[in-house]
Amino acid sequence: MSYTCHFCEHESESAHSVTVYEGDGGSEERLELLCDECYEDWLLSLKG
Repeated sequence: MSYTCHFCEHESESAHSVTVYEGDGGSEERLELLCDECYEDWLLSLKG
């Protein structure tokens, strides 16, 4: 099965699901799929 990365829009055979919170006070949530490279970048951005 092939997945499309939400961030870079590349096709990938594997994907990581992340929860994105939006709206007033983060009350709305949605799931997004990230490829391995974008997921690694996302994790590093959380560390600061």
